[in-house]
Amino acid sequence: MNKNKMPFWQHIEELRKHVINCFLAIIIVMIILMNNKNIIFNYIIFGPSRMDFITYRLFYKLTNTFLGLHSNSFSFLYQNLEIQNRKIFGQFNIYVWTCFIGSFILSFPYILYEFWKFIKPALSDKEKKYSIVIFITATTLFILGVFFGYFILCPFLIHFGYSFRISFIPKNIFDLSDYISLVTHSVLSMGIIFLFPFIIYFLTKMELISYFFLRKYRKHAFLIMLIFASAITPGDIISTIIVLIPLLILYQLSIYISFYVNKKTS
Repeated sequence: MNKNKMPFWQHIEELRKHVINCFLAIIIVMIILMNNKNIIFNYIIFGPSRMDFITYRLFYKLTNTFLGLHSNSFSFLYQNLEIQNRKIFGQFNIYVWTCFIGSFILSFPYILYEFWKFIKPALSDKEKKYSIVIFITATTLFILGVFFGYFILCPFLIHFGYSFRISFIPKNIFDLSDYISLVTHSVLSMGIIFLFPFIIYFLTKMELISYFFLRKYRKHAFLIMLIFASAITPGDIISTIIVLIPLLILYQLSIYISFYVNKKTS
């Protein structure tokens, strides 16, 4: 049945089925993650807290190769982070919340698939053909954002928080909830931010935004992105630039996408 001819309540009922499928997928993945907490926490979540994390080792090799610096003062962490839990149910709450966030991230491709299934009957044959490409592109962008948040943004934020000191007297011992919040926020926020071209595509298709608008207000967008990059980082120039660079690339990609959509519809 064509969804364009469906009554409103049938659209809601159909949407409800897809939402339930997404919810079940998240729960199933969450249970799997909860049964593998040693791998999830020891090797993934707490990976950036250790000196031998791959990003730190690569950065150290790059500084040695291109700058000729062999001093440990140019490495990231001088020792593994000290992380403590100060709440009675702190570790349990973190355990459940982290597994939920992780299940959402891992289930995201399936969530997009359910969304595609919901709108598929309303698409033309040509649109169905292109929608598969859009689905794959959106999934790829989200995964790239997750990787960027985990391997690039998160280590730089940890390095800044670890190395910045107002005095040699206070000792940096990080709170468990703060550390987990930093990791999950970095990963999830960058995964969503990398979907910006995907959002621009739909806004252009709905004629709510255009290629000319994006090009005309490029300078204004740069200022907004600079403020946003400063807001989600500690404010140091290195972390801000690290976040700003992919934002600029994504905005330029969005301009090309909007131009392509406008050209097809004109």
